[in-house]
Amino acid sequence: MRRGAGAPGSSKSLQKALRILVHLGQNGPEMGITQIATALSINKTTAHRLLNAMERFQIIEKNPHSERYRLGLKLHELGTRAVESRTLRSEAHAALLELAGESRESVSLAVPGSGGIMCLDRVDSRDTVIAVRTPVGACFPAHCTAVGKAVLAHLPEKEIEIILAAAGAANGLPRFTASTLTRIPALKENLRQIIQRGYALDNQELERGLSGVAAPIRTNEGHVLGAVGMAGPTLRFRGKELAKKIALTREAADRISSSMAMHPTAIRES
Repeated sequence: MRRGAGAPGSSKSLQKALRILVHLGQNGPEMGITQIATALSINKTTAHRLLNAMERFQIIEKNPHSERYRLGLKLHELGTRAVESRTLRSEAHAALLELAGESRESVSLAVPGSGGIMCLDRVDSRDTVIAVRTPVGACFPAHCTAVGKAVLAHLPEKEIEIILAAAGAANGLPRFTASTLTRIPALKENLRQIIQRGYALDNQELERGLSGVAAPIRTNEGHVLGAVGMAGPTLRFRGKELAKKIALTREAADRISSSMAMHPTAIRES
């Protein structure tokens, strides 16, 4: 254990220690040193040495009554910190980078916010010119962006009403282009279609010449955590190219959903 970090012995000792740790976690709660050594085909003296080393770091502890070993509370502490660090933004960022690279379009991550749909993260493409860029921390127009509608469609009716009211729905939703859905019935019909097909589209509804696609990020129970969106020139969002972009966006949303399956409430900035 005192050898240099690059020495082969150190690597082998580390691997054996990790094997002991994993085996004890999977077969505990407590095990004797003979059990551990036999199960892993490790010399008993070596097993004892490695257990003592892990015990000093509180990763392993010995029951003073049974003389058997069990996982230490330090693992609980580290595990809690690992869970806390797995925020939606940190989990999704790698997927956003990959999606932006594959599509060569600008991509974003949106979540339900206070009275709107908030941009939690974004990766801009050098190949896309977008006049209206929603900065991280700002709100997307919920009714005329793909990522905004992807989130909106999966929210409870009461939350939808609050967001639309904040957008000025009482006097008709704000119009940005001739394609903007400004009537509530038309928007709600669009939201129903989004739920049925599993993705949202924006066809020049916020900016002329700009289109987008987005897909929801959901928990195992179906609750929306947010959405992944992609936007770019309308000419690149047609026919087979659009179908490919839809597939890429849905795949990214599914990967993030799977990654967040164990942490459905972690919707905050890292």
